[in-house]
Amino acid sequence: MIPDLREVTYLVLTDRACPYLLARVRWPDVAQAITVGSPDWLDDPGLFDLPYDSSAVEVSFAQAASVAAGWDVQLHAEAADGVPSFIRRMPANWSALTPAERQVWRIDFVGRRRGSARRIRRLQSVQAKTAAGRAYEQVPALTRSGPNSGLDDPASNWPSLVTDLTNGLATAPIERRRHIRVRVDGTAHIRSGPATISAGLVDVSEGGLRCVQPEAPPVLAPGATLDGPFLLEADGTASRICLDVAGRIIWLRSIGATTHFGVAFGELAGAETEGLRSFLATAYNKRGTR
Repeated sequence: MIPDLREVTYLVLTDRACPYLLARVRWPDVAQAITVGSPDWLDDPGLFDLPYDSSAVEVSFAQAASVAAGWDVQLHAEAADGVPSFIRRMPANWSALTPAERQVWRIDFVGRRRGSARRIRRLQSVQAKTAAGRAYEQVPALTRSGPNSGLDDPASNWPSLVTDLTNGLATAPIERRRHIRVRVDGTAHIRSGPATISAGLVDVSEGGLRCVQPEAPPVLAPGATLDGPFLLEADGTASRICLDVAGRIIWLRSIGATTHFGVAFGELAGAETEGLRSFLATAYNKRGTR
């Protein structure tokens, strides 16, 4: 458990859930930020407006440090001295940056399509095949075959069986595993109240994640709500994703000397889903699926 450092507020701006700007703000003396394209701290009085912008996501110090580390910047608790300043016209609109602002912060890429379309299509193909296989596993054995089934060729009836299942005959077990899990070696930094839980990633899907810790803090209990955001980082890649969503612990168990727990995400925004798919495609391309 890592306590938040509340003297300074840390915020990120994301493009399809991928952080591209990290700011630290404390009125009236600290308004600094770095970006993925400009990893040197810059003073900007327009950052005082950032905490009130709907596109900004407030993160903990631990989460901010992870974002900075991905850009080869070591984050310190104190603000940097003697950094250059950006003189702008006020007020700032961080949801619609001007071309000059994009150039200063070197974030011209914001809004463009990210990730490998081929890798995402490959992952989606595997997801579709896996979902079909899991749905088939839910069909009762007597329904699939046997003298009393009334099916001359079970395979030929498979499309109708899938339709019946998705119409409600076996929706509960399929719903839980409707997203394929991708093995991700990395770390999840999960904000919960005034603290950050840092746990090892085991696997991630569009519906949630599985983590492991040597010891489970008291906040980890089945049914407990985690406030978010979730910052996920994959080892061996530059992939980091910030999901501004709450979560719920759906199971927890001890395995040897470690504690494993599963978290279900709340509803993701469209841009977050797209970013998470790109994150999973990168991890799938590197490690494969489970």
